[in-house]
Amino acid sequence: MKALLYPFGPKESSAQLPNDFPELDWTIVASPEDVARAAPGATIYVTSNRTCSPATGEALRRHGQALRWMHFTSAGIDNGIAMGIPDGVIVTNSAGIRAGNVSEHALLLLLALMRKLPNIMACQRAHDWLRAEMTKQVTSIEDAVVCVVGRGPIGRELARKLKAVNARPIAVSRTPDGDGILEQVFPRERLHDALAIADAVATCTSGDESSHHMFGAAEFAAMKPGAVIVNVARGSIIDEAALAAALKAGRIAGAGLDVAEREPMDPANPLWDLPNVIISPHVAGQGSSGYPQQRKLFGDNLARFKEGKPMLNECKLPART
Repeated sequence: MKALLYPFGPKESSAQLPNDFPELDWTIVASPEDVARAAPGATIYVTSNRTCSPATGEALRRHGQALRWMHFTSAGIDNGIAMGIPDGVIVTNSAGIRAGNVSEHALLLLLALMRKLPNIMACQRAHDWLRAEMTKQVTSIEDAVVCVVGRGPIGRELARKLKAVNARPIAVSRTPDGDGILEQVFPRERLHDALAIADAVATCTSGDESSHHMFGAAEFAAMKPGAVIVNVARGSIIDEAALAAALKAGRIAGAGLDVAEREPMDPANPLWDLPNVIISPHVAGQGSSGYPQQRKLFGDNLARFKEGKPMLNECKLPART
């Protein structure tokens, strides 16, 4: 069975897949032109969201008539959808393999904001021992209500970590059933009700049409005064202009962002210079390769694919317009 692999770089962990699954006839590609040459006869296409481009999509549609399964080594597939995936192809992604890392980063940002780490670092740079002033500002995540938006693998793992540090996790989700960890689950239609009682908010939901600018001026107005928000999901979920306005007005106390509406974030973006904002350059998933989980997911799905069974992490694609 012929398989194509298009890693976003030679050191990407998925580049090890041909060694671990030698029963497949692998071809490694590095450009849309390579895809066009190698696609004929290929049944499986393994790629990253980062390598998807209009030219790659065109090459697959023109030359990938035999293609039956496309596996993304990333959680995101938005660039793949935009490039145009051939009709009739099963699409799976790797959502969840870095849930531990991403949830860890979300917790880091929450703790840093609530313990006022940016203010503490400013004191350090100024050589000011402002104990009395800082004592009035520091808050605790213990007994704090933290609203986790999205209950995929990352949201569930974050809720577990929050419970472990004695926070009170609640959630906003399209699947409102409880799991024994969350104190309460709100449907998306009641987002504002959840925001009104939350001391902190963490967005972990997928970035799609339904979540575009899910957080705008109305949502920041609905948040509990003095609350903080972190985003480790997709930049499109937050209206950055509305966020900057809410932060400048003191409506909310801080924001921790690992993603941006436009990446790399524009150097002129006002969020860079706000003292109550922590920005990390989309690194929440880093810290370990995640390859053992990637290998297991691919192997499990390869067996399912051969047997015609339902696939793990199968993605529902939007209807073409």
